[in-house]
Formats: sequence, C-alpha cells, structure tokens
Amino acid sequence: MPTSDRNWAWPALLLSLALLLLTRPAATAPPEDRTRLLDGVRTIAAPGLPGSLAVYGPEAFPLVAGKTDGTARAAVIAAGRLGKGRVVALAHDGYFNAEALGTADTGRLIRNAVAWAAGDEKARVAVVGLPALRDLLTAAGMDARTVSLREELAGYRAVVVTHQGMDAAAVERVRVFAEAGGGVVAASTGWGWVQITGRPIAEHPLSAITRGAGVVWTDGTVERTAPAGFDLTLPLSPLVHAGEALTALLEKRVLDPADAAQSSTSVLLAARSSVPGDPLLAPRLQALRKAAGMAGQPSERDPVSTRTPLRRVALALDVDEAQRLAPDAVRAHPAAADFPGAVPADAPRVTRRLTVDLSVPGWKSTGLYAAPGERITLTVTGAPPRGVALRIGAHTDALWHLAAWKRAPEITRTFPVRGERTAGAGAFGGPIYVTVPDNATGKLDVTLSGGVEAPYFRRGETSPADWKSSNRLRPAPWAELQGEELILTVPSTHVRALEDPEALLKLWDQAVRAQEELVSRTERKRPERIVVDRQISAGYMHSGYPIMAPIDDTARLAVDEPRLRAEGSWGYLHELGHNLQSGEWTFDGTGEVTNNVLAMYVYPQVLKLPFDGGHPAIRNRAARLERVRKHLAAGAPFSTWKSDPFLALSMYIQLIDGFGWEPFQKVFAEYRSLPAGDRPKGDDQKRDQWLVHLSRATGRNLGPFYQAWGVPTSETARNSVRELPAWMPAELSVK
Repeated sequence: MPTSDRNWAWPALLLSLALLLLTRPAATAPPEDRTRLLDGVRTIAAPGLPGSLAVYGPEAFPLVAGKTDGTARAAVIAAGRLGKGRVVALAHDGYFNAEALGTADTGRLIRNAVAWAAGDEKARVAVVGLPALRDLLTAAGMDARTVSLREELAGYRAVVVTHQGMDAAAVERVRVFAEAGGGVVAASTGWGWVQITGRPIAEHPLSAITRGAGVVWTDGTVERTAPAGFDLTLPLSPLVHAGEALTALLEKRVLDPADAAQSSTSVLLAARSSVPGDPLLAPRLQALRKAAGMAGQPSERDPVSTRTPLRRVALALDVDEAQRLAPDAVRAHPAAADFPGAVPADAPRVTRRLTVDLSVPGWKSTGLYAAPGERITLTVTGAPPRGVALRIGAHTDALWHLAAWKRAPEITRTFPVRGERTAGAGAFGGPIYVTVPDNATGKLDVTLSGGVEAPYFRRGETSPADWKSSNRLRPAPWAELQGEELILTVPSTHVRALEDPEALLKLWDQAVRAQEELVSRTERKRPERIVVDRQISAGYMHSGYPIMAPIDDTARLAVDEPRLRAEGSWGYLHELGHNLQSGEWTFDGTGEVTNNVLAMYVYPQVLKLPFDGGHPAIRNRAARLERVRKHLAAGAPFSTWKSDPFLALSMYIQLIDGFGWEPFQKVFAEYRSLPAGDRPKGDDQKRDQWLVHLSRATGRNLGPFYQAWGVPTSETARNSVRELPAWMPAELSVK
C-alpha cells in the first residue's frame, strides 16, 4: 500500500523512544567483552549449512559473520546484554555437537561464551541435553550439570539451550532468568526450524528470549569465510549491526557500494525476522519509511538495488507488511500497476462457481484475476480437506536475495481454507487459484466472488469460437492456456491475437508426454506449469512448480505454435527435463546433462527435427567433435567433463548416434522398477550402475568407452560387462 496512505498512530511512548534511538551512538562491543569472548580463537567450524542472526540492540554486537550474497555479511554468532544478564546466540545448533566442538577453535569459543555469559569461569552451568558440551565444560573446570527445561534455574549462573523442547513456559523461564542476571547461551538453525515447523521465523522460540537484547534468529543462510568454517581475524564491518546500518541510512550518509549493500542486508534481516512493533526496531523502521517516501517503487528501467539502500529497505518493509495484513486491511501497492499490472477500474467483478477435482493436486486455474488490493471471497460447500488454500498470484519467485529488484521481491499470497468462507487479498493482485494438497480425494464445490475475468483457454473444454470472439479479450492483465499436460501463464497481450490455442496446447502436451515416454513415467499427479516473469530468482529460467521463465522472446515463442514446430524451445524443454530427472541416473556433473537428453528426445519425436539441433553448443557437428578431440588430447580429465555440460552431453550424443533411443528408454524403465535395496547409493554406485545397465541394454561393453571419456567406473562394474563385445565410436579413436 502507498506509504502516504498509511495512518500511523504510534503512541507517544514509541515516538519518544524513536527520537532517543535515532540519536544513540553506534552500538559496539565493549573491548573487554570482545577480547574475552575471542581469547585464543582464530577459526571456528561451520556445521552443516549455518543460518544467520539479526543484531540490532544498542547493547548487542555481532561476533562472527559469514558471507551472504555479494559482498555483504550476516552474523553467525552474536552477544549482548539482556536486563542484568548476558546472552550469546549461535545460528546453528550443531555448534554444540562433538564434531564442531573439536574443529579448530570452536570448543575454545564456546567455553569462552559460557564463561562470559555466566560471569565466572568456574560457575555452575545448566546444560539442557548436549552431553558433548557438558563434558567440554566440565573438563574446563565448570560445574556443568544436565538439567530439564522443567527445572527451576535457581543456583545456576548460566544455561545452555537449543530450541528443542522450548515451549512457552520454558521460554519465559529462561528469559526471566536472563533478565535477573543469568547468562544464556543458545543455538538453533533458524532456516531449519522454519522448514520443520512451517511457522514464520519471527515466532522462533529462542528469539523470544533474546529479542530484548536486540538479537533474533533469521531464516537466512551464510557461506564460510575459511576452509574450516569462519575466520575470526577478518575485519567485521560495523554495518553488520542493523542498528548502525539504520543510523547510516537515516542520516543519508553517502555509502560506497559495499557499505550500501551491507546496510540494506543488515536492516532487511532485522526487519523481516523481528516481530511487528518490536520497541527496539519498529520506531526506527517507521522513520526510515517516512524518509524514503514514495521513492521505493521498482520498475524494469529503474530497479531498486543495494546501491540505493534507503529505497530498498523502504520497499521491503512495505512488501513485508503487505504479506502480513488481514485481507480487509490490504490496499493496492503502487508498484502493482507496473507489475504484474493494473486491472481496468470498469472491469466487472464477477462471481463464479467451480467444481474442484481434489484427486489432482496443485493449483487449480479459475480463469479469474484478483485486482491489486481487492478482496476475494471463496465459499465452499461441504468440508474442505486440510491443506486446501486460496492463492492470489502466479509469480512465486521471491527476489529478496538479488542485488536489484525489477519488481517487488514478493507478490503472491495464500490463505488457508478452513471453513465455509475464506477471504483473501493481495497488494499486487494476480491470477486466482484454489490449491489442492497431495493425497486428497473427491470433489469440492466452490464459489469465488470479487475477481475479474481473465483470458483462459482449457483444451477440450473452451470453445474455439468463444475464445476468438470474447475470451481472449477479457480485461485481466494475465492469461492462462491449459492443456492436459501443461499450463502456460503469460501476459494477456501475448494471446490477444492468438487464433488457435488448441493446436498450441496439443503440441505442448505431446512434448511433455514424449519426455515421460522416454523415462517410462506413466503416472502424472498434475499438469506442469510454466509462468513467465519480469525477473527470475535464479538463472535465466528455472525448473519446479511452476517452471519460471523471463518475459522476452521465449515467452512469445511459448504461445507461437508454428515457431515452436520450426525451431523448438530448448530452454523450456530443458526445464521440463529437470522436472523429470531422477537422481539415480544423474551423477555429479550431469545435473545439467541428463535433462538435456530428455530435451533432445522431443526434437525428433514431436517436432520432426534433428535430435542434436536444439542448442547452438551441439548443433554444429564439426565444432562439437573438435571440442571432444581437445578434451581427449588433454587427457580427458573428469574434472573438465563435469564442469562442461555440453562436453558431457556430447558423450550421450555419441551413444544416441550409435544405438538410438531404445536403450535409454529400456534403462530408464529398469531404474523405475529397481527394488529399494538395489538402487544406487552415492556417486560411485550411480556411475557404475549406469555403465552396467546401459551396456546390457545396448549389448555392448561400454567400459572402454567410459574410460576413453575419463568418466570413472569401478573395475568390478567393468568386469561385469566384459563378456559383451566392446564398443567405441570411430571419432574417439581420432587423436
């Protein structure tokens, strides 16, 4: 919603607090605290995939930081004061395990942290579980005792916990203990907690303890800064502290690109991980929004980037708030008119009755579109199964991690359907769907009210005459074309002149079925989806549900049946192949290869084009063979093969040239029927089994062929097919 439209009525207390916080000096760790915590520590472990922390309290400070995207950093370990006590937070619970404690200086840092929190190196410490940590502390001379979260903490100077078992009562007990002067050392993997619980990160139980210090867990991740984990001797920007970053933005300091990126990263982590109204943070965030005004709206020509951190943070706060508002409080965001687009004010708002087939999971297209900020009502007849939801918007890619935003970073919303009537609204609007969970059965009658009609063609149901006369001219800015195997979501402008969706969708259905035929997949839970977007979260396109692709010429190609037949669409077929890939026949180095085998199959089977004619990197046979010869001349290093997908694909092309498609189809079918105990485990077994299966399917010993290419297989695997006649394409013997 527009910043200028908000009527913020902060209590006088919060306004006073805001003024106080705005004039506070930057938060820095007291030198003696940092010295004590890092005594004897240079490098520590990075267990698993470490999460991150947001640090914003005036008496809190980041201690260890990892790499986020670009040049920015985020705290992995932080400390601070909470009332009369002290807290240390760690962004991975693996720090308390024996392996991490024994890596580099990790054990020393944890001992220092517990001693600092307790205020005494010989203190009595309560340890909730965590036997390896208890033993470490005991060996260091502390009186470390295993306790239950149900026990009182009287008599202890510090407590060490993870989020495990932290119910509301335990959280309150530990928080009160800290504020009264106790120490708390707490570890959790924020992103993992979100995945397991499905709850927003702001509800993390440990954050409820440390929030008063201005430290909370985030759902982000970080990368290492040293081979063993994190190098603590590296300089740490003061802007990793979100409070300092906020001060820099509010003072409108001129920041270099690195500091601008760091400031926006730090503030966004804090804003998106804290609870609304956090007294340490909310007043300052509101001041920042007012300072930015309406400047934060993104567009194709004027992206909001890390180089303009004030705009970036203001937009992020707008979007984050819009994602949390109740439907009746949602208003159209000003950026919605630019993307995904405005709805004509005079377009009729309609009511539509639908019957939803619950046996097919996924998004159910309705042919309706929600105008930005407008309420949509879903009414059901009967009891909806758990997991049914009302979805507004098809553009599911979240862009928070990207350095520049050409549209708002998150623009879709879902609303669980738990009763007879469900209301929903999205600040950005979008196509309306009813989403169905896996394993539901039966049918569900629903009524949708408040939407605008969108161009919508369903193969076998929509009349071609109706499509031409009126359907394709419906007013919503986005259209959907639904086949039996694939659904396309494109701007309505792309289909206004489309004459024959039936022929187009028939071609797409044939392409999807061809790939399924190759991998012997006979069952399909739901149609595939392709959604085009202004900005993609990763790569040029990416696979998934939906497949996401850019709004460029490929988007127009997707709805142009004659062009598709004439030239194919490597990008879309590549991503569809990803969705059908099996990890059992995709080993290291072939993640971007075996899906291309599926893409190539469509060219001769459906498009009647050469199977190797889809991509420029393989289309020229002479250039392709020269690339192979150079690889052989260099000794056929497997590391090169793994890092060059089109070089690796050339090996598969030789097999297809030599034996056709039947052996591949046979082997893929064999993999689908393998007993659980016979399925490959690990990369070595994957390469071995692929060699053996394909050798037997072709009736040829492919061991020497694999060796010539430099792809490792075991002697046992090669010996198992040695009785077959060896095969080698002539081009591999040319040096």
